[in-house]
Order: sequence, then C-alpha cells, then structure tokens
Amino acid sequence: MLKSLSKKLAIDLGSSKIRIVAVDDLKSEVWELSPLDFRAKVLEEAACLARRKDNHKTLAIGNEALAMQGRLDSLAEIVFPFANSRILDREAALVLLRELLKKAFGGLVFSPELMLTSSATATTLTRKLLSQLFYDLGFTKVHLIASPLAAAIGAGVPIADTSGTLFLQMGAGSLQMGVIALGSLLFYEESSLAGNRLDLEIVEHLTWQENFVISLGGAEQLKKQVFSLSPSKKSLALLGKSNTLANPLELKIKAEHLQAVVDRFKLELEILTKSLLAKIPPDLLNDAMAKGLLLSGALARIQGLEDFLSTKLNLPVALLDEPDMLAVMGAATMLKNIDSFGQGLSFEI
Repeated sequence: MLKSLSKKLAIDLGSSKIRIVAVDDLKSEVWELSPLDFRAKVLEEAACLARRKDNHKTLAIGNEALAMQGRLDSLAEIVFPFANSRILDREAALVLLRELLKKAFGGLVFSPELMLTSSATATTLTRKLLSQLFYDLGFTKVHLIASPLAAAIGAGVPIADTSGTLFLQMGAGSLQMGVIALGSLLFYEESSLAGNRLDLEIVEHLTWQENFVISLGGAEQLKKQVFSLSPSKKSLALLGKSNTLANPLELKIKAEHLQAVVDRFKLELEILTKSLLAKIPPDLLNDAMAKGLLLSGALARIQGLEDFLSTKLNLPVALLDEPDMLAVMGAATMLKNIDSFGQGLSFEI
C-alpha cells in the first residue's frame, strides 16, 4: 500500500484505531484529494493484538485480532496497548507498531520522520514516553500534535486566525473540546466518557436493567444504529444470553432501552461544554460562539448529537466530512508543510 522507502509518516494513534499514511506518497496537498482518494492511502487497523498469556506469542494484530474478541479461550487475550496517548503495555505496543509498519510498507523505512497525534491533555511525561517509543522503533524525528488541532487542520479550519473556533474531537478514548486560535489549542477540556466507555456502559446497563448480556461488538452496533440523543424509534435485534440463566436469547433492543445511558452521556456533554466556556475570555468566546461548534472523530456520528448541542449551546453545530479521517489528514498536512507552519503551533518536537 505504502512505499518502502518513504521517509515521512503521519500516524493518528487512537485508543481503538491506528491510522498510518506515507506523506511522501501524497504528491498533491491533502485538501486537494477527495476523501475517498485520501482514505485509500491510509492504513487503518484496530489498535490491538491477540497473544498467548503464558509466553506472549502474538496470534494476530489489528483488525484480525479484533475479530477474535470474545472468541478466545482462557489461555489467550486481546490487548489494547494505548489509552488516550498513555502506553498501557509497552511490549505489546512495540510488537503491534512493528507489525503494522511492516504490513504498511512490506520492508524497511530508512531514517523516517513522524508526525503523531496525541491527547490534548497528555502530560509532559506521557508525551516523552510516547516519543521515546517511536524513537526505539527507529524514527529519527518525532513531532507530536494535539488531536483536536490536527483534526481542525485536516478540516481546513483557518487555525492561524485571531478569532477562535470551537472544536470537539470525539474518539474512542476521550472527548476533547477546545478553542483553536493563533495556531494553537488555547483552552480545552477532556472527558473519558467516549466511545469505549459508552460500549461498556451499554453492556452493563442491559445486563442489570434488561437481564440481557451482549458482547462489546453488540454494544458497538447499538451505539452506531440505535443510540440517539434525540427521540428515535430505531431498534436492533441482537443475540445474547440471559444474565441469570445464561440461556441463549435474541432480543430487540429499542432506543428507549438505552435512555439511561443516553442521559448520562448528555449530562457529560453539558458538563464538558460548561467547563470549557467558563475558561474562555469574553472576546474569544464571542468569536467562537458566532462561528459555531465543529465536530470531528468517529463518535461524532452519533444520532441526534448536532441538534442536542445546538439547542444546549444556542449556536450552530456542524459535523465535518469524514470525521474519523481528519486527525491523520491534519497530521499529514503538518508534516508535509512543516517549514511553512513554523514553530508557533502547539506541537512538541
């Protein structure tokens, strides 16, 4: 898919997905490519591996490993090495990244330079550990850029403007909301009630309230197809089992069955936005409110999100095109034009 001697890579390192693109292969500017053309140049894999518990022998990586989730015996496990830019399992992280780079290039990459997305709230220590991980993989220069800023660049937002833009990046590991102006992420807030936590809450809610046990994969389906922040009559039939008798059971889950989880998510969004707005100076707040709120990240596709936020905040809210690709698009744009962007932007080198 990608050239074996490419020297510049952009990686969106998510908690559940890893996206890799060879910047040298992008002959034109990122924004000149159609979303489909850009997506075709990106290696996208689940951010996990399957391995034996006793000797840590790797059984599968990426999407192949994710397909094994819920199907392994007690001797094997699925490991997600990253969570919100933190390295949870360094051994697994190195194995996964080596195999993904090998899969992407089919050979060695010489003296590669990297632009890597990271959480806006990542500590200095977290960023240093993340950078060192990639230096240990053979990268000669590692740049880190906050995910919301990368996504804004990928969306074509004029980030250098003095007037601010409200931006909400919604991924698997976190919700990151901030104001972007003067080439930086000036003020931001973060919540962990994002994609992965929502899946767990759906599983737990159905287990205890509906006496119905489903897999995380089933919860992901419900989140995408039934979960809604506005009134909905959508439903989905899922195969699970009874919590008490452990009997196989098929049940039609309606949107109303998930209302308690929806309400918690709504409350979290309200707390997140109020916390951020309380930080912003009046002039910058006026700029941001006039422009509206931009949404990116895979979780931003949740039904009813735009209407809910628009009503609560009394401002325009827009879901950006290809929201899950924006962060890696922005990282690629930054690395491709790093000299012209200069050193004034909020990323670490």
